[in-house]
Amino acid sequence: MTVLDRSIPFVRVLMVMPRNTIYKEVPLHEDYHYVSYSEDLKDAWCKLQTEVGLFEDLKQAQEKLKSMLKEDVQGFQQNFLFVQDQEGDLVGSAGLWPGHDFDGDRTRIHFVAVKEKAQHKRIAQSLLTKLCLQYEKKPSKYPLYLVTQSQSYGAIALYSRLGFVPYLGEYHDHTAQESEKDWEIVTDILRQNAY
Repeated sequence: MTVLDRSIPFVRVLMVMPRNTIYKEVPLHEDYHYVSYSEDLKDAWCKLQTEVGLFEDLKQAQEKLKSMLKEDVQGFQQNFLFVQDQEGDLVGSAGLWPGHDFDGDRTRIHFVAVKEKAQHKRIAQSLLTKLCLQYEKKPSKYPLYLVTQSQSYGAIALYSRLGFVPYLGEYHDHTAQESEKDWEIVTDILRQNAY
């Protein structure tokens, strides 16, 4: 997991896990622990998402969180994971959330974020394996998907190691040919950055 590389042009792409490839959870590093959702985490979650570049500013993150909680507060509480360090600082989060890229809602991995100071300690891998095992319990499951981007080439490499593959088909407002072209660009970026 890395912060976004803004020097690279933005290209939005989808990845899918066609079948389960995760059979055990990667435990968190000993310096970190999971916490349950509470109202106290709202500001910390928005700050984390903004710090890693998933939102342009704190206000945008706050508006998104507000809309998600309005849509399904219980779903957010049950399907998002939160990781704190020993000082109680929120350093990581990710969740399962309805995605709207296909006809009908399909569950996706959403808002994977790890603070820069806590990166390279397998926190993202721990979050993702835990979420994939949680997803495995749902009926009518696969494929699980996620949305990522060219500027997150480090994350794309991690997703690939876990069993996610490029989605080359059509989805809302995007043809299969456009998906293939986008993935050609992203693959070149991965090669240039040694992933």
